[in-house]
Amino acid sequence: MTAFSPTLRELRNAVDAELADFLAGRRAALPEAGELIVEIQRLLEAGGKRLRPAFCYWGYRAAGKPHSAAIVRSAASLELLHTFAIVHDDIMDQSSTRRGVPTSFALGGVSFALLVGDLALVFADDAIMASDFPPRALAGAFGAYSRMRQEVIAGQFLDVKMAGDPLVTEEEARRVAVLKSGRYSIQEPLAIGASLAGAPPALEDGLAGYGEPLGEAFQLRDDLLGIFGDSSRTGKPIDSDIREGKRHVLYAKTVASLSGGERDDFTRLWGAGADLGAEDIVHLRELTECSGARAATEGLLKALTATAYERLRGLPLDGDARGALEALTRESTDRQS
Repeated sequence: MTAFSPTLRELRNAVDAELADFLAGRRAALPEAGELIVEIQRLLEAGGKRLRPAFCYWGYRAAGKPHSAAIVRSAASLELLHTFAIVHDDIMDQSSTRRGVPTSFALGGVSFALLVGDLALVFADDAIMASDFPPRALAGAFGAYSRMRQEVIAGQFLDVKMAGDPLVTEEEARRVAVLKSGRYSIQEPLAIGASLAGAPPALEDGLAGYGEPLGEAFQLRDDLLGIFGDSSRTGKPIDSDIREGKRHVLYAKTVASLSGGERDDFTRLWGAGADLGAEDIVHLRELTECSGARAATEGLLKALTATAYERLRGLPLDGDARGALEALTRESTDRQS
């Protein structure tokens, strides 16, 4: 079993099985929270690529360590942390659907969703600390795990804070992307896995250098799909980012490229919520396209991805780890959902 090198699908299945067992145990131990635990399980079963667990797992394997149940449980904890983040994000955005199913907010309101998210966060801490790694290894990895939690909250706060600013710069939007998603989705999961493996500092630095541009590219793809994607594949309406007024790189590039009445229309309508009609959504998408913002964002995404590949090639990895990280790079940037 120690020589096992799972495909991305096999790893996802292993993570899902670990999460199901973990939640079943918690439900038996804490029946009073049964409804909340069932809701966490429902959200997990609705979909998701398990990218954060995968990057954590392969950060560990990149250091030459073999497959083990302990690293699968540690990696799975990051999906519980992600569940906390998306449940609270849906409250702030008042989102009705995610992954093609109703959000916790839509089903039970603010109080229910807050408790679901809070419990998922507590369970994430519980899962990683109960993963059978030696205390010293867990203590070392907790630094990256703690940064991951802090950064996603800081990024979310900046996102909320900038929501009322019509003139957000590209630099500001990129900073939010890095904190809210880039480091949290890729760079810190890699660091957690590498730390649990006792990786040498040079390898940890190399993985961080690879994960930094890839994390930003991942978020840019998410932003592009949020406006130009296929809702049947993304699991959320393609007008939600526009109605909510997301101040991402696409928005910043569009504002910077427009002028006069078109710019006034764009900043006035973007984020107008339920007041936007279908023709307004089409108009805003067309302005984003014709301004060159979509093409420029795709160009930035490709440049960041190329940097990630270049840095990955420079890392001293075995064939299994290199192949898995190459596949994860493609999964993160070429995805359609």
